[in-house]
Amino acid sequence: MAEKQQIKVTAVKVLCYVEKVSSFASSIDPLFGIVTSVIGVVKKGLVDEEDHEMHKDFQQIHEKLESISEKNKKVLQQIRMNEINQNYGKHKEAIKHQYSAFNTMVEKVKLNPENSDHHMQEFVKIYRGDQNDKNLDVFYRGVMGTPTAFSSMSILQVYLDKCDRNKKKMEACCSNLAHLFYIGLMTLMAYVAVTEGDEDKVRAKWGQRVIEIQTKMQEALDQCTEEN
Repeated sequence: MAEKQQIKVTAVKVLCYVEKVSSFASSIDPLFGIVTSVIGVVKKGLVDEEDHEMHKDFQQIHEKLESISEKNKKVLQQIRMNEINQNYGKHKEAIKHQYSAFNTMVEKVKLNPENSDHHMQEFVKIYRGDQNDKNLDVFYRGVMGTPTAFSSMSILQVYLDKCDRNKKKMEACCSNLAHLFYIGLMTLMAYVAVTEGDEDKVRAKWGQRVIEIQTKMQEALDQCTEEN
């Protein structure tokens, strides 16, 4: 019961964090905690009432992330992002596909707990088929401005140019990026938990990276003005 209450408190905290780009780095560790707890109950089949309550907490986070994504789309539709879409589109779709597979696994286990192992293996197969966490690495390098085979410019610099340094538009761009990292990192942690990999290693690696990402996003936002 104490663990269930702690998860509920953590879920509320995460729901507050994901609203703001400035809370991006702070949200990752509690988010990882939620995901590992969800995978823990998935492994035993989501069999009791407490498990279903935990699933509801997780579902709230999923719905909040989706609503933020939809809100950002309205702003992003006003900005021509051909270069970003061309260079990063397939990696974005792969992250979304992996996240969808994660959610599908949880739902299938909820409906059919006796086959939880099979549902988990389906998720693992899809995650590996979409090149594991390579897509997250591509976006990380893009934010940091590390030259790649298809781009020598930071994603954030492209956004700044396309947004004419308008703060509202740039906030939507950064929020959109944060959303991708949220769903990608949740899915990565789910994969590591399902396959019984090194969760501490993932936390350490990405704990540092999300701080770097948030710093870069804030630097970009500081170059913007309220109106152009």
